[in-house]
Amino acid sequence: MKKKFYILLLAMIVSFAANAQRFEYQLGLKGGLGASFLSTNADNVTSKDPGLCYKFGFTGIKYFGENYGFTTGFNIIGSNMSYRATDTLNVESKRTVSNTYLQVPFLLKMKTETFADKFSVFGEIGYGLNIHASDNEKGDSQHKYRSVCSSFILHLGMEMSVMTHSTFQVMLSYDNTFSTMMKMSSDKYTMSNLCLEVGFLF
Repeated sequence: MKKKFYILLLAMIVSFAANAQRFEYQLGLKGGLGASFLSTNADNVTSKDPGLCYKFGFTGIKYFGENYGFTTGFNIIGSNMSYRATDTLNVESKRTVSNTYLQVPFLLKMKTETFADKFSVFGEIGYGLNIHASDNEKGDSQHKYRSVCSSFILHLGMEMSVMTHSTFQVMLSYDNTFSTMMKMSSDKYTMSNLCLEVGFLF
């Protein structure tokens, strides 16, 4: 019985080692800056102005093929936007929305074959779970934020191999919340961010 156990254990170790060599994983950090945009179907909103967005966090990629992988981690996303709205007396006022979310992404990564020895183009697409952390809304109307909302995430970028096993990334990141951010409101308020990000994977 012990002999069979050791044979099975050895086979599992060999199998794991072979898979680890073929399908690697990477961990790293990334951050970026960009613009935030507010969307709403509220009738009293007369104009919307884009604002600044920043994001930074930890990322991990597990490859299950030569050119395919699964990306997750966490991001801290902060954004601010402003809009003008009219009240029941038709008086217009400016309102500023600033919020911070902790985001957990679940993305499918696809990349091209390496060219010029070290470069490849990649794309990532998937879902983001956004957990509300803080907000600071200024204006006549104060909204309450939902504790959780959902995002559609799309990344397009280029990566370069450095120092044998590490990777430097530059990407354009699009993040669009498709569920409303506000609670206790009959109107839908959503946000989209467009950021330029850089990352380093070990």
